[in-house]
Amino acid sequence: MYIKRSLIALSLALVTTTAHASPADREGLYVYGGLGKTHANGKVPAADAAPGTKRKQRSSGTSYSVGAGYRFNPFLAAEGSFDNTVGNRRSKDPGTANLSSRSLTLGGLALIPIGDHVELFGKVAVGSRQQSFLPPKGTEIRTTRQRKFATTPSVGANVYLTDALALRAEYTIPMSANKKVQQAAGVEKMRLNNWYVGMSYAF
Repeated sequence: MYIKRSLIALSLALVTTTAHASPADREGLYVYGGLGKTHANGKVPAADAAPGTKRKQRSSGTSYSVGAGYRFNPFLAAEGSFDNTVGNRRSKDPGTANLSSRSLTLGGLALIPIGDHVELFGKVAVGSRQQSFLPPKGTEIRTTRQRKFATTPSVGANVYLTDALALRAEYTIPMSANKKVQQAAGVEKMRLNNWYVGMSYAF
């Protein structure tokens, strides 16, 4: 995947440029923020697909994520975050489901340090997630929204530039969209995922 290859290449480049940085004291309070994309992928039921049209539907929107956390030791941390889709790019295919997402969550992180400047992490967060289906322009279908309590897993990496400042990359593992939103979009097995690249700062 292009995104994953780009993040790996960027991480390796930063490791090279920060080879002489001092080891960080990675315990205590930190804040972070990032910009990225929200992607929605759905599939039109075979019975509803018009002859000659694609069953798979895709859309994406610009998103941001901000949060704060507390690191207990080199391997465990807890954090709260707010994620929001701020812009939606409609697919070239007419009738495509367009999805926006907003969530407020609390989660726990398990971290794996790799040397002094790089670490990988896995995160499981729980909280309120609101999704909205935006119908194609020119139709009489209304926007549909649904809020639910959901679990969101993700993986990511930190690359430390200084003792306090780090590059942060995070990818949300695809999760099923809210049921009401899927029904409004007329698709089955709609999956939603986010990726962000930003910075974190430890106090």
